[in-house]
Amino acid sequence: MEINEIAASASAASAQKTETSHAVKTVEMANEEIEQTGEQVLQLLESATEPRKLRVGAVTTLGMNLDIKA
Repeated sequence: MEINEIAASASAASAQKTETSHAVKTVEMANEEIEQTGEQVLQLLESATEPRKLRVGAVTTLGMNLDIKA
């Protein structure tokens, strides 16, 4: 092998290593985002299934007014 061939091989190997490391980092970032989205979905589902407590008393007028004009 000549010097130029060795240099070209080293350059190609370095480029491939760089591409691989970028691909790995991209996959890691995508996985983190998927995990965060999943956690947010679970929180949303949990909050949607929690029973709501209605405060009915002297402070609120909930259920006190009926519109009978129709």
